[in-house]
Amino acid sequence: MDYKIEFFRVLDSTNAIALATAIDNVPNVRIVNFCYDKNRPEILYFASDRENRKVVEFTENNKVAFTTIPFDSSTPHVRSNNAIVLKSAFSIEDMKELFITKVPGYDEALEAIGETLDVFEVHVKEAFVTVDFENAGTVSF
Repeated sequence: MDYKIEFFRVLDSTNAIALATAIDNVPNVRIVNFCYDKNRPEILYFASDRENRKVVEFTENNKVAFTTIPFDSSTPHVRSNNAIVLKSAFSIEDMKELFITKVPGYDEALEAIGETLDVFEVHVKEAFVTVDFENAGTVSF
């Protein structure tokens, strides 16, 4: 089984990840909408208010873990504990179309709070793809 193909199939089937950080041995997880560019498949993009607490957490410790959010136990999912998060050189305006295409209603969010958002990148070094109970494997970038 080609787990890289399955990786993209899972990413195409959802628009949210649970993103975990840890500062001073205190874990924190939050749900964020994401998008990705097929030309840079090892990077997931999300936007956050630049004043949000998680932005401070990223500067203190940029090592993160994430999982896509499966709908039930038989839904394929992707998870990684081998990723870092960085503020992107891309603006929300640069990434606007990717977000709007991936996340229904994102255009309304951008209209309401777009000027407060920065784009962040989750650089995935390795991810574990669970297709079903019998098929799971690792992809590396």
